[in-house]
Amino acid sequence: MEVHKHSQHLTHKKRWPEYILEFFMLFLAVFLGFVAENIREHNVERIREKDYLSSMLEDLKSDTVNIHTYYNSADSSISKVDSLINLLRSPDRDAFGQTMYYYAREITTKVGRFVLADRAFEEMKSSGSLRLISDKALSDSISRYYADQTRFKEQAELQIVRMTSYCDIVTEIFDGAVFQKMLQRFPYRVNPPMGNPRLLTMEVAKINKLIGQLHYYSAIIVINSSRAKQKEASTERLIKMIQKEYRL
Repeated sequence: MEVHKHSQHLTHKKRWPEYILEFFMLFLAVFLGFVAENIREHNVERIREKDYLSSMLEDLKSDTVNIHTYYNSADSSISKVDSLINLLRSPDRDAFGQTMYYYAREITTKVGRFVLADRAFEEMKSSGSLRLISDKALSDSISRYYADQTRFKEQAELQIVRMTSYCDIVTEIFDGAVFQKMLQRFPYRVNPPMGNPRLLTMEVAKINKLIGQLHYYSAIIVINSSRAKQKEASTERLIKMIQKEYRL
């Protein structure tokens, strides 16, 4: 029987330049993949950054509208408080019952509370996305802008306290049943009362106590509206910065 000899397989022995080339190609593939992933993440973050700042821009525009609304309504209420105090101190106040009742009830209906619209800012802060803002000057301006929010909220709460104190004492002087008849439901508003209703008491001490509460209520509205108005310039400045940076 003929026996066949199996030839040995010859393996190609790589030279060291080939190892270097393979290592370089592998390194290049990993490096390019890393660069591509970084570029992708950077683009995603830039899109998220622009989306967040677009929402913040809407909040700032809302602040601008709210500043004007609050300031105008506060100005109207302060004028009514001044007039009511003058009428309460007038020796012939009985002749102005209708006006006094209307002012006494109306001054608590128009003035809301002013705080900044911080929905986008709070979302960015809670999610750690404030770091996405690439422009340091803009980032610092945003942080400074919303640093006032705590103070605005505290002042808004104080305004409610002052209004509550006034509401607690006003019915010692004015007839609450007359107030009830002054309400209109649809649309909601306060109408002047019918005729010329009288005050419940002419006692000087009680009237002076009411005037004191009117003063403190008016004072907090003056302070809050003044601070809101002062915020207007920084609001408009921040709007322009965001519009310029993100071409919005």
